[in-house]
Amino acid sequence: MTIAEADQRLARDEYDFVALMAKGDHHFGLGELRAAGSFFGMAVSVAQSGRPADGREAQRAIRAMQDIQQQFVRHLVGSLASSGHSRADWHPRFAQSIAMMVGVAERPAENRTYPAMPSVYYYPGLPHVEFADTKQFAWREAVEGKVEQIAEEARTLLAGSGSFKPYVQAEADRAQGDMHGMLDNDDWSSLDLIEKGEPVDDHVRHAPVAYKTITEEVPVCTIPNRAPTLLLSLLKAGKRIPPHHGMLNPRYICHLPLIVPGDGALRLGSQKREWRFGELIAFDDTIEHEAWNHSAKDRLVLLFDVWRPELEEIEQAQIAALFTAVDSAR
Repeated sequence: MTIAEADQRLARDEYDFVALMAKGDHHFGLGELRAAGSFFGMAVSVAQSGRPADGREAQRAIRAMQDIQQQFVRHLVGSLASSGHSRADWHPRFAQSIAMMVGVAERPAENRTYPAMPSVYYYPGLPHVEFADTKQFAWREAVEGKVEQIAEEARTLLAGSGSFKPYVQAEADRAQGDMHGMLDNDDWSSLDLIEKGEPVDDHVRHAPVAYKTITEEVPVCTIPNRAPTLLLSLLKAGKRIPPHHGMLNPRYICHLPLIVPGDGALRLGSQKREWRFGELIAFDDTIEHEAWNHSAKDRLVLLFDVWRPELEEIEQAQIAALFTAVDSAR
């Protein structure tokens, strides 16, 4: 099967076992191990779900994933050491996060209805917080004090100075499920001021106050190729974002509400918050959460991420170095 044929089959059925295996083999042959692992992993999930699959091929995918994992661990340790973070210097919480990440330690059991369940990276030892008390943030007033100017910039961008795109978008080199029905769905859309840690100049030009305020006043989470995140998040009238979990828990996601038509809210774990114009909300998005806008107008917030205040600077540096290592792995 050619890669083009595999792509066509996956466009028709994202759970096509044969096509997933073909994509895994393609990337593995090119030495693109992270992409290969993504497709092999999805193929194994398909086999385990009871969908049509070849059992022997599924076992081959498992062996390939084990090989990929061993190579990945060696790469991580070596890359961290070369960036000045040798194993002996790892913070205890960081060391535990690596052990769980590579499968040599299990996460302690939690007796919670809504535990933190990050889809990419779990950082242990942090207190369980759903909505954070924003009064603890010395920078809160600096952000809330600029809300009128930031809202005016946002209205300009909404009027046509920037293009919104679906918040969840497909990636050609990664296997993806339906992502709770939000994949390429513009019911929930965004306009990035910072994307994958880099400013989007065409958008920043129209929102200089928002950009300067967040990047200069706030302890933004900085992870190469991932954060900081700074964007306008639009939830259309009458729409909702299904329950889901965020990617990593060493950060809080923050909302600064800019257009709040009413009759909408954010439910995170066991709690609910209604957006109020200019009132900062901060939360751990790796806890199950959903949002809805039952009003007749669109809702808009400025969304950004900050480091959890419990983290020491060395932990922040090691987490950033870890994801640099992850990205440098093929």
